[in-house]
Amino acid sequence: MTELAESKAKILFVDDEPRILVALKALFRNSYQVFTANCGADAVALLREQDIDVIVSDQRMPAMTGVEVLRTARELRPRAIRVLLTGYSDLSAILGAINDGEIFRFINKPWSNNELRETIAAAVKASEVDVAELPESTEPELSAELAAEPSAGAQPAPAPEPAPAADKTAESPLARPGADVAAAAATLRNETGILVLDEDSTTREVLQRVLHKDRPVFTAVDLEGALEALERYSIGVIITELSVGGESVTALLTALRQHHPSLVAIVLTSRADAGHGIELINRGQIYRFLSKPISEGMLRGSVNLAVRRFDILQKNPEQTLRLAAEAAPEPESDRRGVFKRIGRLFGLTA
Repeated sequence: MTELAESKAKILFVDDEPRILVALKALFRNSYQVFTANCGADAVALLREQDIDVIVSDQRMPAMTGVEVLRTARELRPRAIRVLLTGYSDLSAILGAINDGEIFRFINKPWSNNELRETIAAAVKASEVDVAELPESTEPELSAELAAEPSAGAQPAPAPEPAPAADKTAESPLARPGADVAAAAATLRNETGILVLDEDSTTREVLQRVLHKDRPVFTAVDLEGALEALERYSIGVIITELSVGGESVTALLTALRQHHPSLVAIVLTSRADAGHGIELINRGQIYRFLSKPISEGMLRGSVNLAVRRFDILQKNPEQTLRLAAEAAPEPESDRRGVFKRIGRLFGLTA
């Protein structure tokens, strides 16, 4: 192999359909070193031998799914950027890829060659960033919680009961009309907080009770309240429903990813669907996609990891390149001016 060839990034494509592997190799062989595997076992064997930069795996394969391949790739080659290629709207696979595989993008079959080239180029650039400082996606206790979570269609465990009103010592000023927001901001300005965006009062109360002992927790019932919290407080993690007030939070999370890339987003919803999952990872690079109701241990574990990730990204901003989201056009339907308002908030737009 020539020195020029060796300097090229290494891309691994995994698919059980030979014709797809042939097409992908033909598309990228002039730009990268291309490796292929027609099953998960072969992919894992190759990963043990080669320092792969980007791995693109199909989801629906016999014996070993794409999510399982990407999960193993994260353990063997943590620097490698992971992409899931699928022609199916498989919700369990989407959630598994987000929560276990920590993927960079979803690519739908049939793909656009131009879009695929752009995605691979972005993934290669992201792979150049060292991951030594990034925390593991799961710890043993959180792994146990994940394993215990009910599968799709199973009856979930009951949600934790909200605390009595007298115990809500850390309720957000944004949730209490007439509260002295300025005084609260002065008290908490040096602490990184958690923002909970949800219309459901029980969810807000439970999350506040479970989380407020470790750090400030602020709540909002709509997008306007969320923007107000982001403007007034130091927010490191946002926990949000999929839609609020009949509006998707995609625009909010997309704008935050572009303008505040170190902020970590968790979607906690009772209305999960594959389409939203794909959109939120590609455009918002969300950290977790969790289903309601959720155990307290799972919630604490996920949030603690999210806070650790925020702290590390704040200290090592170059690592946000590994979380670069798909470029999104300025939304014509941005009636609330979310993109412009968040851009102004972080000093990026006039």
